[in-house]
Parts: sequence; structure tokens; C-alpha cells
Amino acid sequence: MTSTTLTASDECCPLCYRRGEAGATWWVLRSSHRTSEGEVEYCYGRCGCLVILLAGELVKVTPGGPPH
Repeated sequence: MTSTTLTASDECCPLCYRRGEAGATWWVLRSSHRTSEGEVEYCYGRCGCLVILLAGELVKVTPGGPPH
């Protein structure tokens, strides 16, 4: 896998391009645990996206919430 760096502007999510709640932290870690493949992390974006990372690599993005 190649390394992916994601950054969010103050305006919109770099994954779904929706605006989030102003002033809120962009990514909140909801859960993490070790697996035989590496550490899995589940994070929510302030736009409502659920992001799943495996060993620090983006594996899945699920948009959430109403469109902005």
C-alpha cells in the first residue's frame, strides 16, 4: 500500500467535499484495535464521514449525514 496524507481545509472535507461544523475538530477517533493485519482505526469527520484506516492507510470512506 502507498501512504496517503489527507488534509482538510477549514471549508470542506477532503474526502466528500462537504462542509462541516465551523470550529470543530475535523477527525475524531471513535475506536481502534489491533488485528493480525495491523491497527484498525475508525474516525468520524465533522461532515459525518466514517473513515476506516488499517495500519495508517485509508481503506474505506462512508459519507454520512445530509448533503451540504
